[in-house]
Amino acid sequence: MICTNFHPGSLTHLITLAVIAVATGLLVITIRRGGAGPETFLRTLIGWGCIGAWVLNTGYWMLPERLDLSQSLPLQFCNLANIFGALAILKGSRMCQAVLYFWSALCAWAFLTPTTTTGPSDPGFWIFWIYHSFILFALVHILFADHFRPSRRDLLQSSLFTFSYVIILSALNACAGWNYGFLGNDVPGAPTPVALLGPYPVRIVWMVLIGATLFVLLWLPFRGYSTTRTRK
Repeated sequence: MICTNFHPGSLTHLITLAVIAVATGLLVITIRRGGAGPETFLRTLIGWGCIGAWVLNTGYWMLPERLDLSQSLPLQFCNLANIFGALAILKGSRMCQAVLYFWSALCAWAFLTPTTTTGPSDPGFWIFWIYHSFILFALVHILFADHFRPSRRDLLQSSLFTFSYVIILSALNACAGWNYGFLGNDVPGAPTPVALLGPYPVRIVWMVLIGATLFVLLWLPFRGYSTTRTRK
């Protein structure tokens, strides 16, 4: 029987966050210890893990019994973040590193206010947390292993890319009646900050402004940094 009793702030939620935090901490420790062998292994594991998580999540929601074009397409920001994570790690793409870094401000809400409603007895629970965890693991890797530091150019390019994607998703949602990126005329079934931003479409303006502010805040600690050391 499928469990549907997951709630943000519940014991299950807190335990899940604790497990992810421990795994992330162990990842940081392993990276800091260095060594070509562990570094190569982690790069391969996390890079291909991002791809595997994307395939797993997309395939799960594209199954005939769950297929719903308003929800099943891999168009959410976190869906794309997995792909950016893979390209950032496996290909060393500077653009993907930057987008992944700045989108961490957006994807963080998935950990704090998850939209999943099913518990550990349902595969959807595990898939949700696996693919979001690999976004975090990829972020940790580019920061601690590749020593990514955002420059002003990274901020501008990532902002432009994100704003363009917001326009595309908003137009798609408006035409089809969908809610990808929470940019449509609907709110998630689970409580999220989106519900606090007022009615559609005005809340999209607030989402853009808040997102831009978060991007700038993430850049400020490195505002004097123009170059970074990345994998060749």
